[in-house]
Amino acid sequence: MKLLVVDDEKAMANAIRDNLEFEGYRVDCAYGGQQALDRLLAEKYSLVVLDVMMPDLDGFEVLSALRENKDTTPVIFLTARASEADKLRGLGLGADDYITKPFSILELVARVKAVLNRTAPCLKTKTLQLGEIHVDFAKLTVGTQELGRYEADILQLLASDPGRVFSRDEILDQVWGMEALPTNRTIDNHIVKLRQKIESNPKVPKYLLSIYGKGYKLALN
Repeated sequence: MKLLVVDDEKAMANAIRDNLEFEGYRVDCAYGGQQALDRLLAEKYSLVVLDVMMPDLDGFEVLSALRENKDTTPVIFLTARASEADKLRGLGLGADDYITKPFSILELVARVKAVLNRTAPCLKTKTLQLGEIHVDFAKLTVGTQELGRYEADILQLLASDPGRVFSRDEILDQVWGMEALPTNRTIDNHIVKLRQKIESNPKVPKYLLSIYGKGYKLALN
């Protein structure tokens, strides 16, 4: 797996790189937001460790540009700002985790492994056929409609094991993984939007089923 570490403090970026390489990852460094964005648009990475506060493009701007480009590469934010507003902003842009400075290298490595483990099953399902509806996770499309990133992540997770019931807590952890800032209602809202896109009759779903008191599953048979 190839990772990208982005921090305008070169000593910090290099130290993170060295520790991740010790864990067996291949790691590149970028020392500014624009340099990071250029690399991300030119190469494919399994995960990005991204500092928020940088002088040219900040981390929020880099992530926003990535998601606008339909790039779903997992991102872990590093920041000295620990306010809930910043975390919510990062979550809204599609960040996968958020680490507040100062942090231990052991914590960072553990979070990198957790995010990679959480997102790996979803990467296996590139497309999905639901009757006449074709889902393309790479292009983030459902037929001719656009698919939101969290909608895609939820559907990919359910598609990774069709028929299995995923609890709301499990979906929160697997899709968001940011200290449970979203709520069960957030999941339900995304499910409603997904049904509107994949079901011929969203009020009587055929594929995306809710199991009372347990969670959701994808039925393909």
